[in-house]
Amino acid sequence: MNIVSSTSLRAAAFATALVLSSTIAPAKDAAPADSTARLLSSAGSVPVKAAGPYVQIGSYRIHVWARLGHPSAVTSDGTWFYRNFRADESAASGTLVVRFDRGQVSSLSLVTPAIETAMLASPTNARGVTQIASR
Repeated sequence: MNIVSSTSLRAAAFATALVLSSTIAPAKDAAPADSTARLLSSAGSVPVKAAGPYVQIGSYRIHVWARLGHPSAVTSDGTWFYRNFRADESAASGTLVVRFDRGQVSSLSLVTPAIETAMLASPTNARGVTQIASR
């Protein structure tokens, strides 16, 4: 009959824990947190500095059209939507929303499909226009 001492059991458990911890730690460090993707999924919208190297805040409407092409959708308030955009250095992807003020880009943001649908359904509320209710 073989008898295993408690000391050898403890040594085996310690060795197993050491091997497992050395394989788990690099996997955790290998995937840095994608804060942009996390913010997009939780908030539904992420502000964007530029769309490619040429379109940014202040770009003229004609310049946006020349660089990005015809928008996927346009609302009655003049907001343009470009589907299938991706944030640089992130897994975040969605619809690029381009807002204009006096013919120039006033804001750029990346939104989820749910936010896009809501904005297209209610374009006047998308810009934060105050609504007045009456009886």
